[in-house]
Amino acid sequence: MNSFMKSKICMASRESSGQVESASQGQEILSWKSLVKTARPFTLVATISPILVGTSIAIYDGTFHLINFALALFASLFLQIGTNYFNEYFDHRYGLDSLESLGASTVIQRQEMTAGQVVGGAVGCFALAALLGVALVALTSPVVFLFGLAGMAIAYFYSAKPFKFAAHGLGDILVYIAMGFLMTWGAYYVQLPHWSWRVFAASVPVGLLVTAILNMNNVRDYQDDLAVHKRTLPVRFGLTFGQRFHACLLLGSYLAVTLFVVFQVLPLTSLAIWLTFPLAFINIRAILTATERKTFALGIKRTAQLHLQFGVVLALAVIAAAVLKAVGP
Repeated sequence: MNSFMKSKICMASRESSGQVESASQGQEILSWKSLVKTARPFTLVATISPILVGTSIAIYDGTFHLINFALALFASLFLQIGTNYFNEYFDHRYGLDSLESLGASTVIQRQEMTAGQVVGGAVGCFALAALLGVALVALTSPVVFLFGLAGMAIAYFYSAKPFKFAAHGLGDILVYIAMGFLMTWGAYYVQLPHWSWRVFAASVPVGLLVTAILNMNNVRDYQDDLAVHKRTLPVRFGLTFGQRFHACLLLGSYLAVTLFVVFQVLPLTSLAIWLTFPLAFINIRAILTATERKTFALGIKRTAQLHLQFGVVLALAVIAAAVLKAVGP
């Protein structure tokens, strides 16, 4: 009898251990999914386009360093992921998100991650971006440090006090500066450390399109932001303004490239970006006539796709011009 009881106890202990291990594995899977969700992977195309475009201009001007390109790309990606984590944390802390918020991953509200874990993820990503930035400084110029510092400051205070730029309707301007101008020029600068009007011109359409992604996000969240007094541009000027502003940003990106080609700042091959216009047209037509949030949500994805396609086509077009220039008479 005593032996039988010991056997039963051992079997129960093994079953209990298996259940604990299974639960632990499930928690690890859940935590990994939460980490990825909070990083908002679909938004990362906003980083890829300016890096590609800035690098392509450097190639056109005669220089390309693969290691510098890779370091700049991953530093920028970690910076954006960290920004997404900080945005998640501060929107929760200031009561701007709820379980019904469409734009947020709501991992804190759903208790999938603690507030401390989200902040830790943000700080960790910023630390990795800083380490990669240090490597770039060593390979290029101390000025690169200023690019990183400006990017981190904008990323942190985009959501955080005392500035809370996004809550005061300044997010669009800062996103244009950080992910249009600074990233495009930064990608160029780590290849050729000097000012270039050509890369400035290339940054304009990139900046307009990344601003369009943010604006579409704000249009979708209009009702939520209005309820918590988050003063985005659509909240300040109305939903119709947000829809028309979106159309202007998309059309403006094509107009900008065309004008810069006319004035011979960008190469003629840059006009290849018009190949992507059908997606822009579909996007504009849908948004201008939309009344439902699901259409605006789809508009965010379409705008992100357009931003990536536009950036890739522009980069390839500039590289093609560089090849033609190299083999030409």
